[in-house]
Amino acid sequence: MPDPVNTSETEKLVKDINDRLAGLQTAVSEESIRGIVTKYLDEALKDETFRRKFRFGAAGDQRLVGSKFSRYGLDVADVEFAFDMLQALRGHPKSGGGVHSGPSEQLKNAFEAISEARYIPEAEVQAMDKRALDDMWPRVPKQFRTPKEYQRVVNAIQGRTADSGSAGAMDTADSGYGSQLVGAQYVRDLWEAARFETRVFGLLDTFEMSDPVAYLPVEADLPEMMLLSENTIRDPSEHTPKKTGSNRVTVTAYKFGIYQIWSSEMEEDSIIPLIPFYRRQAQAAINYYLDSLVLNGDTTTGGAQLNTSTDPVGSGKHYLAFDGIRHVGLVDNTANQKDMSGGAITYDALIDARARMLDTSYLMDWGHPTQPADLVYIAEPATADSICKLGEVVTVDKFGANAVVLTGQVSRIGQNPLISSIALQKALATGLIHASTGNSYGVIVPFNRRGFKVGWRRRVQVKALYEPGTDQTKMLYSLRLGFGRYSPTGAVGGIECADIIFDIGL
Repeated sequence: MPDPVNTSETEKLVKDINDRLAGLQTAVSEESIRGIVTKYLDEALKDETFRRKFRFGAAGDQRLVGSKFSRYGLDVADVEFAFDMLQALRGHPKSGGGVHSGPSEQLKNAFEAISEARYIPEAEVQAMDKRALDDMWPRVPKQFRTPKEYQRVVNAIQGRTADSGSAGAMDTADSGYGSQLVGAQYVRDLWEAARFETRVFGLLDTFEMSDPVAYLPVEADLPEMMLLSENTIRDPSEHTPKKTGSNRVTVTAYKFGIYQIWSSEMEEDSIIPLIPFYRRQAQAAINYYLDSLVLNGDTTTGGAQLNTSTDPVGSGKHYLAFDGIRHVGLVDNTANQKDMSGGAITYDALIDARARMLDTSYLMDWGHPTQPADLVYIAEPATADSICKLGEVVTVDKFGANAVVLTGQVSRIGQNPLISSIALQKALATGLIHASTGNSYGVIVPFNRRGFKVGWRRRVQVKALYEPGTDQTKMLYSLRLGFGRYSPTGAVGGIECADIIFDIGL
């Protein structure tokens, strides 16, 4: 660096800078810059992903470009969400006087332009296979999207003739009060997220429940294969048959709901920027509680409750619906557990859990499945990190480019996935969780995902409700589901498809 007091040195530096700038101006003219930009911009615009980002709109939402909805970063699902919510407020009093007028003309036009959803009476929704309707509706040709023809699609799904009934007027004026927006993108997004973003729930098989209570048949034992001799006489005696035992598991549907609440002072223009936030929060909540449901379910309302220890159980807690996976080793079949007595987790302890998931009476080896990914280890995050430090485990960064990695997977125990889930929490030394203090020990729940099944009675349904007494708006997300656990004997003590390792020092 030249001395600033030395004038000659400073003059040399200034001259050198000027010479360099002059050379740069000569080498890079305005025309050459324009040519470079045009060339690379043309190439970039051929990339569909870049074009979507460049327009600042969601994928496939070209008709929103240039609107305020695009500027706010809304996509199809957000527009449907805003339209459904504001439609539910139509005609209700506003703070400061007057009534809500419902969606603005601009929002209505945007909804009609980009959405393929329609309102139909809720009674019809409950009578049909909603999943079939959601899947079929986007594929119905546009010429059949009139209310009358749409009803024929509904009737076909229900197994009825086209003239056997009518759904009534499809009037959006009753949104949230007897009608439901079917085929809406934002509702399907919530369900898709539950399938692909949950860490435990999404691993389980599902089935549709046609009634509030369903019975799943399960094999009690295998028919014995016998050594048979050749019959060489005209009237041989029949071989002695061996019957196949069977039992059934009862699955009962329970209703769950999530509320989002805000004041009515928020008019349409102030609500719209919050729409993506509300949707993300609802999605994150559904993902977490679905995982927690199947992991932590315990119907005990007093005493040693898995999730509150000896503290009183609050009414309406989600985990009170049914007994879950963690309940197996701690309560139902205590032979399927390992108390680490405050010691650190070891690779041997992880492997030993497999042997406890062996049912020699009914010839079922849940701990060593043919498909290694069927046996999954779920650990709360701190314990999962401790396992990753064991020299014997293979971490995700060493899986290789073609490896299939499950959501939340951090390593493998042999060939079996280890998944970290915040829905599984640190616990007391007993494996139970206290409502407030003492939860400092790690927990691991190995289970075979083929031993559990989720039944859907109603998938995610969204309604907007207005409460005049508090001048607040509520978004209610509700669903009905049941949970089945495999037991060859029909009794919970016969469940062998899950285990638990607890009291792990961290």
